[in-house]
Amino acid sequence: MNISVDGGAICPSHGRFFGNYIFTRNLLESLQKYDTKTAYHVYTFCQKPPWFPRSSKFLYLPLRPKTFWLTCRVSVEELRSRKDIFLALNQAIPLYTSSTILSFSHGLSFYFFPQLYKDMYYALKDQLAPMIKKSKYILVSSWRVKQEMQAIYPQYRNFVVNNYGVPFDMMTYVKKKRKKFFLYVGMNHPIKNIDFITKAFHRFRQQRGFKEYSLFLIGNLNEYEDKSHNIKVFDSTSRGELRNLYGEATACITASFYESYNIPVLEAISQRCPVIGLRSAIIPEFKSYVFKANDEDEFIKQMNNVVEGASKNINLDYIKKMFSWKKYVEKLVSLYNESKPI
Repeated sequence: MNISVDGGAICPSHGRFFGNYIFTRNLLESLQKYDTKTAYHVYTFCQKPPWFPRSSKFLYLPLRPKTFWLTCRVSVEELRSRKDIFLALNQAIPLYTSSTILSFSHGLSFYFFPQLYKDMYYALKDQLAPMIKKSKYILVSSWRVKQEMQAIYPQYRNFVVNNYGVPFDMMTYVKKKRKKFFLYVGMNHPIKNIDFITKAFHRFRQQRGFKEYSLFLIGNLNEYEDKSHNIKVFDSTSRGELRNLYGEATACITASFYESYNIPVLEAISQRCPVIGLRSAIIPEFKSYVFKANDEDEFIKQMNNVVEGASKNINLDYIKKMFSWKKYVEKLVSLYNESKPI
């Protein structure tokens, strides 16, 4: 079987590796590791990264030009060389492909919060109808997204929940001494509700005995740096450094208005780092492992609880079994088989 893949997300802008990049990279590595029978043709628009799998069944195809890349350039490639299945990893679908389409939806934050996506709302919304019309299956990352998609498109029956696995570079856990800092990991976007995080931290730190605590923001968040109030930004952090930060942080905190998965939460859990989150930022699959809050007061209370020693019972072997890339690929491959023409 020959399968083409939209691998555009492994070409991130400004070298920032969050969200879709982490998902796409781990999926590609998983496919090469756990599905050796299938030939994959990965379309991108950048130079091949050093980590990309080396295999005769795993082809890296940089397509130029980048302009109108998916709609036109990928369509031309699909016309030239027909494949059996097209994996639309980022929800968007080329104008032309004769392959059976399996789409991957990363959530509906733009749908529920259009005011936070002023420049991208209509472009993202316009991807939904073609995805519903043309996709044999639509894979979603959590039960939350499946329920939301079913409510919007009740006529479509083939939504499939497939939880992401623990990233490969977070599979190793080494116990570290916790230090006096809270950690946020993610992009700089209004949906992430960074103002809430900084305000909650300010209030937490004003309490007696907490002046020594810091807030570390990992990402393109320079506008939020405030060293006079112990808020420090790390714009460029390696994955190894990030794993160490999870291991040392008092807690990882998240306050997004919406999350379809929230990979940093799973990364933190895999390093036994306590996680504090607004309920809107936590998918159902993670609720048992997170200190949840409904508002700012509850959020600060949970910060206090963690500082005082509150913890969740985390069985790492169980986490790795439940959130496994091997399991993800097995489920995906089963959909290939169900998509074969009779």
